[in-house]
Amino acid sequence: MKLNLFVAWVGYGLVLIAILMVALALVAAGSGHEAGALASAVAVIVALALAVGMVAGTIRRDRRKHLDTPHIF
Repeated sequence: MKLNLFVAWVGYGLVLIAILMVALALVAAGSGHEAGALASAVAVIVALALAVGMVAGTIRRDRRKHLDTPHIF
C-alpha cells in the first residue's frame, strides 16, 4: 500500500513537471532558442515515460502477487 501511494504521488509530480516543460518548450521555441526547446521536449518525454512506467510497473507487481490493485488515481 505504501508503494502504491508513493508511486501515485511521484507520478502526479512527474506529470506536473511534464506540463511545465511543455510550457517552457513553447516559450523557448517561440523566442528562438532551439536548444532550450529541444531540451524541454526531451524532458517532457522522459518525465511522461517515467510516470507511465512506474504506475504500470506497480500495477503489474500487484497483479503478479495477486494483490488488490488500489485506485491510485
